[in-house]
Amino acid sequence: MVQKYTIAIKYTICIIVLTSLLSCVQSNQIRRSVYQQPFDHSLADSLLAYALDHEALYTLADTLKPMSSVKFLRYAIAKDSSMQDGDAVVIQNDSLINLIDQYNAVCKALSNDIWQFVMVPFQRTEKHMRNLEIYVIRKAQFAQTIKQYQSFFGQWGFTPNTNPAVVLSVIEYETKWDRNRAYGYLFGYPAYAVDFFVEANKIQQADINKKMVPRHFFAVPVFAGNQGYFTYAMPKTHQPSALDSAIYYQAKQTLMKYQSRRAAYSVPSGLKAKALWENIR
Repeated sequence: MVQKYTIAIKYTICIIVLTSLLSCVQSNQIRRSVYQQPFDHSLADSLLAYALDHEALYTLADTLKPMSSVKFLRYAIAKDSSMQDGDAVVIQNDSLINLIDQYNAVCKALSNDIWQFVMVPFQRTEKHMRNLEIYVIRKAQFAQTIKQYQSFFGQWGFTPNTNPAVVLSVIEYETKWDRNRAYGYLFGYPAYAVDFFVEANKIQQADINKKMVPRHFFAVPVFAGNQGYFTYAMPKTHQPSALDSAIYYQAKQTLMKYQSRRAAYSVPSGLKAKALWENIR
């Protein structure tokens, strides 16, 4: 009787162990299916190469910019202005939708606990053209910015724990001034520069001649060039402050580090951007 009882216990233990092992295997398969979906590696390298050579360097390898633009896309998938509600033309552009899906797969593959890549369709369309933008977000700095300007972002119920993709999807379809202010903060521009940009644009819009308010531009260099990328407007009378200088010199240190390592990852077929990013981040 005791022997039978002992055998039954051993059998039960074996069943539990086997069930546990099977559960682990299934769990690992689920993880692979969720986090290791197939994606176009050359497309990912191309995306990261452009990002690192431009202002996204300060999101990918620094904390200066809570988020940065990575790639602008423009496809003939929008509803034409002559079409009625409920009509659709996307069915005729399956190849474009498939290309967008490839970019989404790359965004998913490159995202992790620190960075998030998202694609946001623009609200405004031009006839049958739809503009989309891929952004990279440094999650901790993005959340910190939401907290810093909580009195502004709180009007939508956004908190530091709100998914950045939700924030951007809502902001893109908001009023012009709120949209400009939100992007200004999230792109890492100083508050005074964001205030100036929004108010100057309001003045310009109200002016019968649409005359631009006089301004200077503060440009932070990137690998691709010294101006026109990480750049923000400031009042004509404003002298660069200690804050502006701090941004500039921190960026220069990051850029110098990037420049010193970039050549080692340049090959005839292009830049091995993913490997380079893993080395400098």
